[in-house]
Amino acid sequence: MRSAHDLDAAVPKQGRPKHAYDDAVLTWKAPEYTYHEKSIIWFILAGFVALLLVIYGILTNGWTFSVAILVFAGTYYLVYREKPKMVEIKISRFGVKVGHHIFPYNHLKSFWIVYNLPFVKRLYLRFTSRLHPDIAISLEDMDAAQIRRVLADHLQELKGTHEPFSDALVRVFKL
Repeated sequence: MRSAHDLDAAVPKQGRPKHAYDDAVLTWKAPEYTYHEKSIIWFILAGFVALLLVIYGILTNGWTFSVAILVFAGTYYLVYREKPKMVEIKISRFGVKVGHHIFPYNHLKSFWIVYNLPFVKRLYLRFTSRLHPDIAISLEDMDAAQIRRVLADHLQELKGTHEPFSDALVRVFKL
């Protein structure tokens, strides 16, 4: 029977074995989502709008609407209190790894890069499955042209594609 010391000696010194996606062509760190600092005035205005919507729901006998607004506002506040974690982004010859999530190229349909400084600098990935939403990844200080060259070898680039309207709304209203 092996002792614990013998088992420790059998494990490589560098830790767990490398995954194929860890052998990346490009690597950077980015926040898992865009975080917008909000002032107290923003919260007062948002609270006022939520209150008006709740009152409207009550006056029109839309109780479920009122409850939904209250749940949404409370959930948003709880989520807002958490700052986004930094995740490692890796583009390898097999696919894209975002944190612990692995996206092989055969699950991805296309990509596009929105580069509109100082507002937007993001990589978008579209999946082959229509059930999976597009992923937006912040490019931080990465060279967009270099990312475009690497991904173009594996995926179709959607040229002329802009920032999705929903992302623009989130950015403008700092949601």
